[in-house]
Amino acid sequence: MGLNGGEVMDGDEETEGQKAEEESDDETKSVDSLSRELQYAMAEIANIRSRSLKEKSELIRYGSTNLGSKMIDILRSLDLAIESADESAEIAIEGIKMAAEGLRQSLASVGIKPIEADGVIFDPSRMEAIATVPSPDGGAAGVIVEVVERGYMIHDRVLKPAKVIVSE
Repeated sequence: MGLNGGEVMDGDEETEGQKAEEESDDETKSVDSLSRELQYAMAEIANIRSRSLKEKSELIRYGSTNLGSKMIDILRSLDLAIESADESAEIAIEGIKMAAEGLRQSLASVGIKPIEADGVIFDPSRMEAIATVPSPDGGAAGVIVEVVERGYMIHDRVLKPAKVIVSE
């Protein structure tokens, strides 16, 4: 017994209590630290999502800027051709041809190209048959005889199917 009637703790018991308390404090600090890291990571994910949505929205809204700029140049060429129609029909036609070629080049620069359909085998994934006719000269069935309206692809997708007449 101790001097004031209490039990005397030996040094080992006191040290074990302090160690347990320190370990508990370390665990609490570790949990708090991990909790903060998780909150930071979640905030960063929310920021990335927000930035991604904003970038996607801007891409959709302004994605055609490059093509629009090219179309304005072509429109200017057409306006000049119309103005020159009073002077000479030949000059106006030449201006329209140049504008059409500029338009083809502008479309090609953004991946829009015509579907080659004349004389090829009918492809329903890229073409729309609007009529069938007997095969001329006894040729093969299913071959494109005439392209009524040109179709267009954008990269590997059909933008507008070609309207064609097919041999039967």
